[in-house]
Order: sequence, then C-alpha cells, then structure tokens
Amino acid sequence: MNKTNSKYWHIFTTVIAAFVLLNSGCLQLKKFSFGNKTKRINILEEKMESLSSNMGSLNTENYELKKNLSELETIRKQLNEEYTQIKNKQIAIETAQSSQKEARSRLEGELAETRNLLENIKQQLAMVEKDKNNLKTKLEKLEASGEKTAETETVAVKTTDTEEEEINTGKSRELLIKETQEKRKSSLVEDLLDKAIQLYRQEQFEEAIAKWEEVLALDPRKLEAKFNIEIAQDRIKEKQIQEDLKSSRTQKDR
Repeated sequence: MNKTNSKYWHIFTTVIAAFVLLNSGCLQLKKFSFGNKTKRINILEEKMESLSSNMGSLNTENYELKKNLSELETIRKQLNEEYTQIKNKQIAIETAQSSQKEARSRLEGELAETRNLLENIKQQLAMVEKDKNNLKTKLEKLEASGEKTAETETVAVKTTDTEEEEINTGKSRELLIKETQEKRKSSLVEDLLDKAIQLYRQEQFEEAIAKWEEVLALDPRKLEAKFNIEIAQDRIKEKQIQEDLKSSRTQKDR
C-alpha cells in the first residue's frame, strides 16, 4: 500500500513538475515573442516617422517645384509677349527699310536722269551763250555799217537839189528816230538778257525767268529767251528733286 502511494506520489510530483516547467517555458516564450513584437513595432514606428518626415519633405519640395513652375510659366508668357512685340517691330522696320530702299532707288534713278538732263542743258546753254555772243558781234557790225550808210546817205542828200534834200532829210530823221528807238530797245533787250544770264548762273531761276519774260514782251522774236525759260524751269524741277532726296536721306539717318 505504501509502495503504491509512493508510486502515485512520484507520478503526481512528476506531473506537477512537468506542468510547472511547461508553464515556465510558455511564459518565457511569451516574453520572448512579446519582446520581439515590441522591437518590431518600434522599428516600424521609426520607419513610419521617417516616411512621414520624407513625405513632408516631398510635399514641401513638391510645393516649391509647383511654385517655381508657376513662376517659370509667368516668365515664359512675358517672354512670348516680348518676343511677339519685338518680332512685330522687326517686321515693321523691314517693311519701312524696303519702302525706303524702293524710294531711294527711284530717287537715285530720277537724280541720274536729272544729271544727264542738266549736262545736256549746260551744253545747250554754252551753245546759246556762244550764239548770243556771235549775234551781238554781228549786231554791232550791222549797227556800225548802218551808221556809215546813214552818213553816206546824208552826204549824198546834200548834193541833191533843195526839194529832194528836204524830203530825204525828213526821211532820214524818221529813219534816225526809228533806228534810235530800235537801238534803245535792242540795248534794253540785251541788258535784260545779260541780267537774266547772271541771275541764272547765281541759281536765281525765278528772277531769271522774269527777266526773259520781259525780253519776250519787248521782242517776241527772241526765241532765245523762250528757250532759256524752259531750261530754267527744268532747273527748278531738278532743284526740288535734289531737296526731296536730301530730306529723304536725312529722315533715314534719323
């Protein structure tokens, strides 16, 4: 009986010991598992904090980038507007330059034609001056010859009888008066022609034209005056063209 009780007691003690050991092992296992879990949670929390911090930095950086992008977009619009304005100015300047080139080319062509015309006019004026001098020489010779003829006729009249002398004397007086008037008229015409030429050489074309018109009023047969008026009118036109060209160049230089 005692052996049996001792046996059961040993078994009971063994079971109790085993149970205690089992509980102790489970407790240690639980402690170990709980410790690992806490450590992992701490690590995860640290990672979450790091991620949150990184997200905040990314959000801040994203905001700055959006802000910079908006500023760049504003600058781009301003630059586009400035580019458009400058491009329009360039087009306007090129158009103006093209128009000025065409106008300058046209004026240069007209100037070349005017220079050729002036050269021809100068040659014609030289010929007119030469012809005028020749005419003056011939006129002086004719006047000298007329005076000698009048003197000869006067001497011849004196040798005739009294009636013929009176008649011829009357005719001679009329002729002398007429010749005197013609001489005065011719002298006035020549004086006007000389003054007109001087005014023309001084480029006072309007005054020269006025003198030649006076010549034509006294002697419409003076075609020289009419021709010179046409030449002076051409010079006035040429002078106006030169002034227009000079004005155009001045505006271009500005």
